[in-house]
Amino acid sequence: MKVILIRYGELTLKGKNRKEFERILYNNIKKQLSDFDLKFSKDRNRIYIELDDGVFNDTIDILKIIPGISSFSLADICENDIDEICDLAVSTFDITTPIFKVETKRSNKLFHMTSPEVSRVVGGALLKNVQGLKVDVNNPQKIVTIEIQKDKSFVIHTTVRGMGGLPIGSSGRAMVLLSGGIDSPVAAVEAMKRGLKISCIHFSSPPYTNEKSLDKVKQLTCVLHKYDNDIKLYDVKFTEIQLAIHQNCFDKLEVTILRRMMLRAASRAARKVKAKVLITGEALGQVASQTITSMHVTDQTVDDLILRPLIMMDKSDIIEIARRIGTYEISILPYEDCCVVFLPKAPAISPKLSEVITEEAKINFDEMLDQAEINMYDYDLLNNKEKIINKYI
Repeated sequence: MKVILIRYGELTLKGKNRKEFERILYNNIKKQLSDFDLKFSKDRNRIYIELDDGVFNDTIDILKIIPGISSFSLADICENDIDEICDLAVSTFDITTPIFKVETKRSNKLFHMTSPEVSRVVGGALLKNVQGLKVDVNNPQKIVTIEIQKDKSFVIHTTVRGMGGLPIGSSGRAMVLLSGGIDSPVAAVEAMKRGLKISCIHFSSPPYTNEKSLDKVKQLTCVLHKYDNDIKLYDVKFTEIQLAIHQNCFDKLEVTILRRMMLRAASRAARKVKAKVLITGEALGQVASQTITSMHVTDQTVDDLILRPLIMMDKSDIIEIARRIGTYEISILPYEDCCVVFLPKAPAISPKLSEVITEEAKINFDEMLDQAEINMYDYDLLNNKEKIINKYI
């Protein structure tokens, strides 16, 4: 019988609440693999998934992006018998990687052989029964891993590195301000990796932004949906607010005031989904609105905790992650979001909070936010069954 062994990684460092983290991860894995007919079980150190031949390759890409999984392996199971272990290792060895070594992990200390002894015996059986093999303990092409547990043994063929981090939902809920750019989708994935369950909010300004711009954000959310299939997208129509800022406020402060209103709108939406945190894709010094002074001034408009996962990252590192998670090619599509509408030539990089508050007093933003329309896109939309619920923030 074949089985996938899933290792917890960082979860093993938890104390009395470890069982709760393990429970969340176990349920997340079952949910993400719900399209497969699999049997799940777990103990303190592993989650086990029984499967048929050929299914493993279909599950790899899913398991690799489930936060909380340190690594996972495809293995065969046998009794705690050295002859059975050797026979299984021989019968399942992949000859396409002939340079190998054997490693043994023996949690069952009552087993009659030590770990080095098991490795030597299994290695000898492989050399005797599989032609063309060569042992190289320093530079092997393949590592055959033997795990001997209390009541069973595993012969491990393939080990894949997981995403690490904490299981989604173990750190609470967050609202991600999702633009159509490169940074915010990366910030969303980094947030999920630290256990946050996210919703996404986007700001559009029709007719200054078009449907292709919104479709781009939907595509980005579809990629994020691979990590958690419960993510919903909220699109806020911000045209009237943006026009009011452009027509009434000092042009150098337009970007700062716009960012503050976005945070206020995001804060309102966050309360509706019981999110306690706002997430942005800002990186220190990248643009005028991302200086220390600018971010400090924008933060003063809400009481929510604002997290910036990318704050100290270099742009090239962010791009590298975007390519890896599959958002980069979507993010660079030439459809601009509302942040560049009415963009002043020289936005303030060190705005003063008192001046910003004076400018904001010219407009009744509370009333405008009350009337701002939200379209919530449910995730039947990914299957061409778009469900939109109109709301007001």
